[in-house]
Amino acid sequence: MIVPSGCPHEVASLVLHGAVIPKFLDLNVFEKIKDISGIELVSPFLVTQLPNHERGRVDIVYGMEMSHLKKIKPAWQIEGLIPEKDDAVIIGSEIASHDNIKIGDTIFYNKKPFKVSAILQKTGSQDDAFIYMPIKALQEIMKKPDRVTAIGVKVYNPQLLTEITEDLSMKIPGIQVVTMGQVIDSLASLASSAKILSLSIAVIVILISAMGVMNSILIAIFERTQEIGMMRAIGASKFDIFRIIIKETVMLTFAGGALGIILSIIGSGITEGFVRSFMSYVPSGRMIAFEPWLAGLCILLSLLVGILSGLYPAWKASRINPIEAIKG
Repeated sequence: MIVPSGCPHEVASLVLHGAVIPKFLDLNVFEKIKDISGIELVSPFLVTQLPNHERGRVDIVYGMEMSHLKKIKPAWQIEGLIPEKDDAVIIGSEIASHDNIKIGDTIFYNKKPFKVSAILQKTGSQDDAFIYMPIKALQEIMKKPDRVTAIGVKVYNPQLLTEITEDLSMKIPGIQVVTMGQVIDSLASLASSAKILSLSIAVIVILISAMGVMNSILIAIFERTQEIGMMRAIGASKFDIFRIIIKETVMLTFAGGALGIILSIIGSGITEGFVRSFMSYVPSGRMIAFEPWLAGLCILLSLLVGILSGLYPAWKASRINPIEAIKG
């Protein structure tokens, strides 16, 4: 992918995910790229956001060379006909489902009518939430006849990719060349960082919860000091007291874990409804599903937290002197 100068991985990722970037490439670059040997296909892209006044929202629109579509997206399954004229568009499956759009319907952008000639079948990716328009029509709407957001390049021989990339960088100033492998590595690194951050937050929450449980049990022991002393006085051993406190802590955390699962099941419907009302396009079907094995894992984790949180309070309670406790 050829993108404007800047952070190439960021720009390429934004283009792939339908984001609008402030920089554009001149079509003169397009002609220079075609002159490089070893290149099989050169296809321009223009990505922007257009107001959809009928629906009261903003749509992400991809300008593409429709004659290249089968080579660019060979895995796409399309119902209908690929646009041959500049007054037709392809609608992503999520938009078609959300707005109940059918082939032959008309949508308007900048007061210009566009006929829906095809609907993209569900891909399970962000492609389902885009509008695909002939690039010349989108350039006309944006009043940028010689500008593109990025240029996709396909080479004949992948083994020559490094050589062709260096050739492009040397002969064409003001561009950045990014391979899809580099983009995938960047996205994988970002996903890994997000996963580590999520796990870190979860660990912190568990530690805070454990400290809260421990503090609650310590307060309960302080309030029941005389009771524990009386139990020791009538024959309860230190282990008996230790065992009682551990059981109470486990019961507390088990009840909390079970209640949390119940509340999450109830709240999932509310959360899903909020997301669907807030976002224009969301996946069809249930977004949140109950997994019994995951619920069981959460219960086991609650019990583990309870045992670990109760060790110190139980030890503290077992060390209470019965005579001093009864005296108060």
